[in-house]
Amino acid sequence: MRTLAAIDTEGLFELIWTAPLAALVVTLTFALCIYGAARAGDSRRLGRTVAATAYGALAVVAAAVFAASVVFGVLIITSKD
Repeated sequence: MRTLAAIDTEGLFELIWTAPLAALVVTLTFALCIYGAARAGDSRRLGRTVAATAYGALAVVAAAVFAASVVFGVLIITSKD
């Protein structure tokens, strides 16, 4: 019997847990960015400046983490081993 392909099981198992984790991080950070921006606008209109500032800070931090995760993903994809 002929072997058609050699499977790197360690790499396969690493992919099984890292892909869902990366998808979860990207999804949650983008959702927090949208949530923070929307709530900041609502709070500002209602005159709650402290809450608006806190939600705005949440949106900025979430956007930074989202952007960093996307850049990190692109760097991993384009890197050559």
